[in-house]
Amino acid sequence: MPIVDDAGRLLGPFRVMLASPEVGDAVQALGVALRFGTSLDARRRELVVMTVAGELGSAFEWWAHERAAIAEGIADDVLDDLLSGRRPAALDAFDQELVALARVLTRERRLDDARFHAALTLLGEEGLAELTWLVGYYSMLALALEVFAPENPLVDGVSRSDRARLAR
Repeated sequence: MPIVDDAGRLLGPFRVMLASPEVGDAVQALGVALRFGTSLDARRRELVVMTVAGELGSAFEWWAHERAAIAEGIADDVLDDLLSGRRPAALDAFDQELVALARVLTRERRLDDARFHAALTLLGEEGLAELTWLVGYYSMLALALEVFAPENPLVDGVSRSDRARLAR
């Protein structure tokens, strides 16, 4: 994922992190922990990130993670389904449930009792906590990107009101 453009300027959330360096450093450290310190493998982590980016219409996060998702073996038709809000039929049952959980967490910010217990059975307490933090982290980045609208190659020249529609 690129963090600077060809001119060496910070892109996306990394630019926003400079506005409050101490908090930005903590946010970056959380991102490292979520990328390298959880039970989700890289493919499933990118599947969740792409789900959140699609749900929130976060064009920058989609752009920044699409290549990683493809490199991890996530097929174009699955990405198209994530972007359009469809259930990705090409995924196995575990990954379909992972996507469904990420969508519910992103949209509703909670799990009802039945879904919570099913998620615990699927992921265990640690895995569900990690999924919750991962969804929350990328939701937080999407919010910062919407508020500050830093320059990035995907949305340069696009009005704020049209940015949310780029990923849909």
